[in-house]
Amino acid sequence: MSSLNSSLVVSSLSARRTGMGISVLAGLIVAGIVGVILDVTEVPAGSIAGAFVGGLIAAWLLFTQRGRATVAGLLVGIFSFPIQLAIFMALISSGLYAPPPVPEIPESTLLAALAAAIVMQVIAGAVGGLLGGILHHPALGALAVETPRPYMPPPPPRAEKYCIQCGAGLAKETLVCPACGARQPQ
Repeated sequence: MSSLNSSLVVSSLSARRTGMGISVLAGLIVAGIVGVILDVTEVPAGSIAGAFVGGLIAAWLLFTQRGRATVAGLLVGIFSFPIQLAIFMALISSGLYAPPPVPEIPESTLLAALAAAIVMQVIAGAVGGLLGGILHHPALGALAVETPRPYMPPPPPRAEKYCIQCGAGLAKETLVCPACGARQPQ
């Protein structure tokens, strides 16, 4: 019965949790959409904010302790740049978005800015995941908690003989009747 109760607790908790893959995928979708919307509207650091929100969403959906939530956010941060880039490429190639003209930038400066943006997205995703893990996580030890059961005494022994005074059912080896206190013959 103990394993049944603990499996019920674990299954009810896992029903509220989402797997790492699904959580990261949802976080990536959110990070891509939010980052692109903020970048298209020319909000500074829009893609970084998108990675942060995506990491937060992934950790929130994962519903786990901070370490795993941070890993989920980190994964969102790592993969949010390619997702946002793919969304931008789709918008540009379909003609739905025309990027504004930009001045000529030296390649070394462009690569340094790109590397810095990717690093900031990774950090923002991890911080979002950590924050999501802090704000929305199961109580400590919740996965190992077994619900308390009320004490149930063992069933009384089957009557093999009866009390000579009151007629109560007794076990074979009983010397004194627990109901009336009468001494029983051997």
